[in-house]
Amino acid sequence: MTSKLLLICAVVAVTMTGSLALGSEKGAIEVLQPIDIENVLHLSHVTYISYDEGDPAILAVAMTCDSNGVISGDGPSNWNAAFTAGLKVRVVFGPDAQGYLFGDTLRAVLDTRGTQGARESDWSDSTVIEATIECIMANAAGSPLVRVVDLRIEGDRKYRSFGGVRNTRPFRAGPLRRDFK
Repeated sequence: MTSKLLLICAVVAVTMTGSLALGSEKGAIEVLQPIDIENVLHLSHVTYISYDEGDPAILAVAMTCDSNGVISGDGPSNWNAAFTAGLKVRVVFGPDAQGYLFGDTLRAVLDTRGTQGARESDWSDSTVIEATIECIMANAAGSPLVRVVDLRIEGDRKYRSFGGVRNTRPFRAGPLRRDFK
């Protein structure tokens, strides 16, 4: 009788665990992005709904340059200056056991090659890149697991100096600078 009861408990546990592992729930992710508001690039949070599991702060880093749909008097429109400038960010996958982390370091790449085209903008590429990096750092600092961001810049050599290894501690309370002009 005891072995039958244990077997039933095991089957129920496996069934429940399996169904939970296959299920996925929506979650809100707050992503800091450089928003183009007339005379200023203002760093502001945009909410995304995602089914992704994992550290929301690391997902936020990966979504820093994504298009958004901000509602204004004219209806929804994309106000993310990083997206408009053609910037892209990707998070580098780490060792299997640690996901996207290399110890306490998050490695990310900011691709600036999209800035090499004609576009209408009130902002220089370097200003948009600076604001985007501030967002990346503040987004990464949202994770207690990320102490360091190793940011590599791809694209034009003149932007390479924006890359480097930075500590997230100063960004734990949010971006150090909110407005870029």
